Amino acid sequence: MKKEKQTEEVEEKYTFLQKLLYLFIIPLLFTLVIVLGYLTYEGKNIFEVAQSFLPAKEEVISTEEDKEEEEGSSSTQNDNTNSSQEIILLERQVSDKEREITKLVASLEEANSKIEDLEKQQQDIRSSTKELAKLYEGMSTNKAAQIIIELDEDMALLILNELSTSKTSSILGQLEPEQAARFTELLADKE
Repeated sequence: MKKEKQTEEVEEKYTFLQKLLYLFIIPLLFTLVIVLGYLTYEGKNIFEVAQSFLPAKEEVISTEEDKEEEEGSSSTQNDNTNSSQEIILLERQVSDKEREITKLVASLEEANSKIEDLEKQQQDIRSSTKELAKLYEGMSTNKAAQIIIELDEDMALLILNELSTSKTSSILGQLEPEQAARFTELLADKE
């Protein structure tokens, strides 16, 4: 009898929740762990299997994913818009630079043509001064000195420069000393 009383006392010590825990929840958890272990051993993803039983949550998740994709696509569209605006801006800058280069090339060509014209004029002047120098070589030094005094200083220098040194010295000897000194200085500077 004592044993029966002790057993009853032990049984009375357990509450309803404790009995529920010991008899139902712990064996259920143990069974669940065994099943999950077996499924993992078989190579099945437990979470995919669980999701197949929960279609409502998939829709919620997919709508959230759709929203994220829409936000991502809108940010991608914004990025595309920004990059296309940058491309347009860069294309404008390139076309402006091309126009500027075209203008610079045109001005360079114009400057080159002016240089060529000046070189031709200079060559024409040299050839004409050589012809004039031949004329002055044939003149008397007295007559050549009188004409040189009347000429423009630059033209006189060009002619004197083309003459032979003996003819130049003879003409300078016929000039007044100040004029001869001035032409001598200019001839020395030109060489």
